[in-house]
Amino acid sequence: MKHRILGAGTALTLLIVACTPAAPAAPTTAPTVAPAAAKPTDVPKPAALAATSAAPASGTTAAAPATAASPAAAAAAKPTTATAPAAPGLSAAEWDQIVAAAKKEGKVSVIGPQGADSRDALAAGFSKKYPEIQVDFNGLAGNQTGPKVLTELAANQNSTDLIVTGTTTALETLLPANALDPIPPLLVGPNVRDQSVWLGNKLSFADSQQKYNLIFSGYVKAPFIYNPDLVKPEEFTSYRDLLDPKWKGKIVVRDPRTAGGGLAVITFMYATESLGKDYLRQLFKQDIVISSNDQQILDWVARGQYPIVLGPSDTLTNEYINKGLPVRHMDSSRMKEGAYYTAGNGSLVAVRNAPHPNASKVYLDYMLSKEGQVEWGKSQGFASLRKDVPTEGILPLLIPKEGVTYQQNSSEPYVKLRAEIVEYLKTVIP
Repeated sequence: MKHRILGAGTALTLLIVACTPAAPAAPTTAPTVAPAAAKPTDVPKPAALAATSAAPASGTTAAAPATAASPAAAAAAKPTTATAPAAPGLSAAEWDQIVAAAKKEGKVSVIGPQGADSRDALAAGFSKKYPEIQVDFNGLAGNQTGPKVLTELAANQNSTDLIVTGTTTALETLLPANALDPIPPLLVGPNVRDQSVWLGNKLSFADSQQKYNLIFSGYVKAPFIYNPDLVKPEEFTSYRDLLDPKWKGKIVVRDPRTAGGGLAVITFMYATESLGKDYLRQLFKQDIVISSNDQQILDWVARGQYPIVLGPSDTLTNEYINKGLPVRHMDSSRMKEGAYYTAGNGSLVAVRNAPHPNASKVYLDYMLSKEGQVEWGKSQGFASLRKDVPTEGILPLLIPKEGVTYQQNSSEPYVKLRAEIVEYLKTVIP
């Protein structure tokens, strides 16, 4: 069995002007996302997995459990299990006082997904509305975020207020280390009090305590990304079609041994009864190329060097598509095994000992407003869970369909399953 594990290389320079997708309208009714064909082995089915997409739990780009363990030790303390009460509504005068205090702080520090579009979505709109409050934005991969935050907390030098990331970072890395504050007490502004604007008429959380990891957008995950000049969609009706000898040596996977999109898609395969361990053993006999560099992976696909890739950054994938490059999402509806629903980077957490507590409240009020969610949807190409945010410009194959069952791949039970999966991968990847 031969595997090629390639490191970061020089990214292909792609001189094509990006075009911005039109503003996104979420489904008026929540589709069913109970795991049917796909369910984790030996994992109980909690109520969260039988919820609608109004309460998805997800996270595909996130920090690896292994990378976050050591800095967490100094700060570790189990979070309380008491339910955080919803923040009471403030009077206009009280809110004005918070905004004034935020302007005095002068800054909010946000870690978010990589890419220029993400930076614009998470910083530009807020800066226009509140020019007195600087957004100190840091675009990081999930497996960089956890170690940075936990190291700073251990040294009592936290510089981060809020993190927009995948749920694995929150559930596997930050929450167990007592690195997070509850979200509900921060939601005191005029744009976040009315929960009826959200699918299911409530805010959605990935964590079982329903207060630390807020989900604000999500999408159906494509089975893989492909080059349309080299791959015909009609060639695929099952994940097992990837085992065809014609694809041997032509498939790349984002390293599934660390958290991120690669581990997310492998989790789906592992937890799907009709696929499972035997399928993964056969898949990795296809001379799979492994890389942890999302930019490099997508350059390979765009050039046709490797026509199929599993689990690359969805944010960067949409940027490539918007630039007119030969990169496409495979439609999950083609696959008889079904699909999974994920938040991707559409979740957020509040870091303990935030340096700018008032600016954090003002930032959350903007980001979770209709205006903020429109900007997020435009930049990411994914639908907001706010019902008043349009979905025009979002690829239909990424929007969950009413009545279709999806595995909630990154809810807490599936996230906890990933340590077992990584151990299994050691037996099929040299």
